[in-house]
Amino acid sequence: ARPPLRRELPARRRGYTQKAAVGGHRVYIRTGEYADGTLGEVHITLPRDGAALRGMLDSVAAAVSLGLQHGVALQDYVDAYTLTRFGPNGRVEGDADVGFATSILDYVFRNLAHAYLGHCTVPEGVPDAALPDDAPLLPMEMPAQPRARRAGLRLVATG
Repeated sequence: ARPPLRRELPARRRGYTQKAAVGGHRVYIRTGEYADGTLGEVHITLPRDGAALRGMLDSVAAAVSLGLQHGVALQDYVDAYTLTRFGPNGRVEGDADVGFATSILDYVFRNLAHAYLGHCTVPEGVPDAALPDDAPLLPMEMPAQPRARRAGLRLVATG
């Protein structure tokens, strides 16, 4: 079997830049389109987050772009990445079409679904506003009164 051919993007292309914040973390989505208006590339930028998260999202965006250029349907990526749950997550500011995201990838692919597929993926029967507002990633019981710190050091002898 022959590998699928890569559909090259034009040197000058249309697209959009979306600036938003997910749980207080700024995110920029940049897209590149073919002449027919279909999505051909996506870039995800988090200007103030750690290098590991930025690098991981850059890699995901590059892999998705490569897949799109080789014929993978955007809907396949939307199905795979929407409602993924990891931090940062929370209320979305700056995008009226998505009110809450369970992760940066959830937000990006719900935004792309709205822009290019004409819908915004939400769990069936659950309105966007009903998604948890500030659900912690790891629920923890917090003591009512924190323990007092020890005032001095304790010397422990060995041997």
